[in-house]
Amino acid sequence: MALKIRHWLVCGVALAALPNVAHAQSSGTGVESVVVTGSRVISDAANSPTPVTIVSTADLMANTPTNIPDGLNKLPVFLGSQTIGRPGDGSQNYASNNLNLRNFGAQRTLVLLDGHRAAPSNSNGTVDIDTLPQMLISRVDIVTGGASAVYGSDAVTGVVNFVLNKKFDGFKFDANAGISTYADAAGYNVGAAWGTDMFGGRGHFEMSGEYRRRDPVNQSARPYGPPSEYGAQVGTGTAANPYTIIKNGRRPNSAFGGLIQGCVPACNTGSPGVTGVGANGQYFVSDGVLAPFNPGVSGARDANGKKTAGTSNLNSGGDGVYSPYGQVFNGYHQATLFSRFDYDLADNVTFHLQGQAAEAYSFGWYFPQKIQPGANQADLFYKDNPYLSPAIQAQLGNDGTHPLQTNGKVQPSNTFQLGEFITSLGQPGTNATGSVNRVLSVQAGFDGTILDGRFNWNLYYTHSENRLGVNLINNQNLQKMYAAEDAVRLPNGNVACYAATQAATQAQYADCVPINPFGPTAVSQNAFNYMFQTTSFHQTNTLDDMGGSISGRVIDDWAGPINAALSVERRSNVYDVTSSVPSSTFVDCTGLRLCNPALPSWAQSILQPTHASENVWEAALETEVPLIRDVPLIQAFDMNLAGRYTDYSVSGSVQTWKIGFNWNVVDSLRFRGTTSIDIRAPTLDDLFRPATLLQNVFNGDLHIPDPTGQQAYVSYTATYSSQGNPNLKPEVSRTYTIGAVWTPEFIPGLTMSLDYYRIHMANAIGSIGPSTTIQTLCEQSGGTSIYCANYQRPLPFSDHTTANEVTRLYTFNLNTASTGVEGWDFETNYGWEMSDLVSGWQGSWTGRLLATYQPVINKSVLFPGANWTRTADPSTRISLMLNYTLNDWTIGLQDTWLSGFSQVAGPVTPTLNNWVDSHVRSWNQVDVNLSRNFEMDGADMTGYFVVQNLFNAQPDYVPNGTIGQWYPVYSNGYAVQSPMGRYFTIGIRASL
Repeated sequence: MALKIRHWLVCGVALAALPNVAHAQSSGTGVESVVVTGSRVISDAANSPTPVTIVSTADLMANTPTNIPDGLNKLPVFLGSQTIGRPGDGSQNYASNNLNLRNFGAQRTLVLLDGHRAAPSNSNGTVDIDTLPQMLISRVDIVTGGASAVYGSDAVTGVVNFVLNKKFDGFKFDANAGISTYADAAGYNVGAAWGTDMFGGRGHFEMSGEYRRRDPVNQSARPYGPPSEYGAQVGTGTAANPYTIIKNGRRPNSAFGGLIQGCVPACNTGSPGVTGVGANGQYFVSDGVLAPFNPGVSGARDANGKKTAGTSNLNSGGDGVYSPYGQVFNGYHQATLFSRFDYDLADNVTFHLQGQAAEAYSFGWYFPQKIQPGANQADLFYKDNPYLSPAIQAQLGNDGTHPLQTNGKVQPSNTFQLGEFITSLGQPGTNATGSVNRVLSVQAGFDGTILDGRFNWNLYYTHSENRLGVNLINNQNLQKMYAAEDAVRLPNGNVACYAATQAATQAQYADCVPINPFGPTAVSQNAFNYMFQTTSFHQTNTLDDMGGSISGRVIDDWAGPINAALSVERRSNVYDVTSSVPSSTFVDCTGLRLCNPALPSWAQSILQPTHASENVWEAALETEVPLIRDVPLIQAFDMNLAGRYTDYSVSGSVQTWKIGFNWNVVDSLRFRGTTSIDIRAPTLDDLFRPATLLQNVFNGDLHIPDPTGQQAYVSYTATYSSQGNPNLKPEVSRTYTIGAVWTPEFIPGLTMSLDYYRIHMANAIGSIGPSTTIQTLCEQSGGTSIYCANYQRPLPFSDHTTANEVTRLYTFNLNTASTGVEGWDFETNYGWEMSDLVSGWQGSWTGRLLATYQPVINKSVLFPGANWTRTADPSTRISLMLNYTLNDWTIGLQDTWLSGFSQVAGPVTPTLNNWVDSHVRSWNQVDVNLSRNFEMDGADMTGYFVVQNLFNAQPDYVPNGTIGQWYPVYSNGYAVQSPMGRYFTIGIRASL
C-alpha cells in the first residue's frame, strides 16, 4: 500500500503541468430522475411544478476546485452571498459562507443537508455551507420557488439541498494547491472519503474528512493597492453636490503623526490673555516636530464637472490619512469530519446514524487604530503635556477648550484635539478579527415501507450545535484611553498618568501607561497594550429537530394515482451568547480630568449576553392529483397542492400553502406554475437581542417647542437603545412562478426552460430608528402610531413641555417593510457526439447555459411614507459551461457574465441620489480547466489544472465607506465582482 501511495505522489508531481477540472458528467447537464427537492410526493424532476436546478458536485468542482459554495456562487441565481475571507470589523461572523438566492436575503434561503434542516451558524439564522461534508455530496438541488408549505420557515426565495451519496463504496481522495497571479492567496485543499458494505450487505458505513486553507491577500500587494490609487466617494448626493469618485483619497481630519485641532480664535472669548490654539492645523511630520498640514483638495464636482465644496472629511492628496493595511481577503482554514452508518433491520426497515464535526476559522486585519477627532471620541490632550517640547507648548497657546467636545459637558481649559492613525506598530497594531465556527451534529432515524412498498415512511431526530467565537483584537478601551492621554511629569522627571498619581484612583490606574502620540513612530508598545485589548463573544445555536413523514399512493382516479404525503415536525431552538466584557457600560469618569461619560467603554460593539429559546410544532399535507390524460393539447395535467400549519411558542401560529400545476402539452413541451404563501420566522436574535445603550445628543425633539424661540424644537442629551423586539411576527410573502420546458424531438439531447418569478412581502422585518421622518409620523398621528414606541416619555403624549423630554430613544425591528423581487430564469442543456456532426470526428461535447434577468432586485420601502430603495446589482447574469471529452482528456470552460448597472439605489430628487457617473461596468470571468484520466496500480486517477479568471478581469472598484481605499463593487456588503484576479490550481483525484 505504501508503494502505491508513493506511486500516486510521484504521478501527482509529474502531472503538475495538467489543469484541474473533473471530466464532464453527463448527469450534470441532463435531466436526472431523483426524489425531487421541493416536494415530498413527486419522484421525477421532469414533473415538478416548481423550478429545480440540479448541479452535480463534479461539475461544480471542475472549474472551481476550491469548494462547492464558490462554484455555486458563479450560478446566476445566487447574488449577494457572503463568501469566506471577506474583511470585517468583527461585528458579525465573517468566517462563514452563506448562500443568498436572488439577493433577497440569505436568511430567506433555506439550506438542507439531505432533506433535513441544517443548524443555523449565525445570529440571523444563516448556515455556513463550508461546514457541510463536501466529499460525500453527490449533487446540489436548487429550488427557485417558495417551498415553506413543504419545508417550513425560511424557504421564501427557495431551497438549496445538498444531497449525500449514502451508498458510496470504495476510497477516493482529492488534493490540490493554488496561488494567484500576484503570488498571494496561496492555498490547498485535501479531502478523502471511504465507504463499504458490511454484514453481508445489510449494513453500510462511510466517512469523509476535508481540510482547506488559504493565505490572506493584502490590498497593498495588488495593482490598486498603492495609496495614490486609493479612492474616496465625495459629495452629498444633491443635484448641486452629487456623489463622485476621486483617487488618492485621504481623510483630512487626521494625520499619521497626529493633526492638531483646536479653537481659533479662542473659545473663551472675552477672557483676558486667551489666545486659543496657535498650532491649529499643524501636524507632527516626525516625532515631536510640527509642520504645516496640507489637507489636500476637494474632489467633489457638480454634474458639469465644476468643483464643489465636497465633503469635509474626504479629500484627494495631501497629508491626510488612509488605511495602509487593508485586506482584500482574510486568511482562513477549515476542517470537516463526517460519518454515516445504516443497517437493514428488516427487508423494509432501515436504521441510520450519522455524525458531523466541522471547524471554520478566519483571521484578518481591518483598520488602523486611531485617536479619532469628533464629539464622541477620546481625543483631548492638555497643552502642557510633558511629551511636548516647551516650544510646542508655547505655540499651542495658554487657554481655550475645544468646542466640539460638549455633549452636555464642558471640557477643561488648555486642551486641544488630536486626530491620528496609529501606524507605528505596523499591521499588528490594527484592528483585527479572528472568527472560529464549530459545528457538532448527530442524527438518527428509521426509513421503511409498508403495504408492499406502497407507502414510504421515515422517523428522525437531529441534535446540532453551532458554536461561534469571535475575537475582536486590539479593541479600544476608551476609559483607559482617557487615562493614558492625561500625562503629567513627576518630580523625579518620569512621566505618569494623572489618575495614577491621585490617591483616590491610584490603585485603579496603577498599571496605566501614558501615551505619547506626537509623531508617526512615537506610540510605544506598552502604551498601546494598555489601551487596546482583545475582547470576545461566543454564540451558540442549538437545534433539536425531530419528525416523521409518510407518503405514497393513496388512491387511483380517472387520470392516474393520487399521491399524498403527511409530515409532522417538532423543533427546539436555543440561542446563547456570552461576552468577555459588557457592551452597555459607559466610561466611568471618576478621577479623570479628560473624559466624556456619554461614551461606551469599548470602541467596537460587542454582543451582549443572551439566552433565548423557542419551540416549533408543524404539520403538513401535500398531494399530487392527476386531472387530465391524453386529450388534444393535454397529454397530462396534474395539480400539486400543499399546506402547512406552524405554531411558534413566541411568534404565534401561521399557515402556508402552495398550489402548482404541471401541464404536458406533448412529449416535447410542458408548462408549469405555482403560487404560494411562504414565511420567514424572526430569529431569536431578532426577538430577544439585548439592549445596547449609547448616550448622544437628540438633535431635534419635534414634540417640544424650544422655549427660547430660537428654533422649532429642543435638543438635549438622551439615551439611545438598540434591541430586539419580542412582538415580531413571521414575514409573509406571496410567490408566483410560471414557465415552460421544451425538449425538441428534432434536436435529441436539447432541453430548454424559461420561468418567470415574482416575490412580494408586505410585512418584512426592518430596523426602524428614531429618525426625523419616524418622529414626524408619530407626531402627525397624535401619539397613536406604532412609531411612537421609538420614543419613551415620562408623561402623556399630550404634554409638550420640557418635562416630557424623551428618556430613551429606541431602534428595533418592526414588521413594517415592503419588499420584493421579480425576474426570469433561463436554462438550456445539450450534449452531442462529434461523429454525429462530422463522420470520423471523435469526442463528445456537453453544454449548459444558465441565465437570470432580474429587473427588480430587492426593491423595498422600510415603512409607509418612506422613499423606496433597491439593491444596486447587475440585473442580467449569465453562466455558460462547455466541456469537450476525447478519450481520457477533457477540456472545459465556464464563462460568467454580469451586466453593468447603476449605483443609484433610490429615487433621484434634487436632494437625493445624484451622481456625476453612477455606472458600474459589466464583468466577464472566464475559467478553463484541463484534466486527464489514467490508471495506476488499480486506481482510477485524474490529474487536473484549472485557471480561474483566465484573462485576469479586474472588477470595477468603488470606495466602500469613507476610509480611503478601493473596494470591489459590493452588494449587501459582499463582493459582486470577484477581486481575486487570475488564480491557478493544480491537483489530483483518485478512486479505488
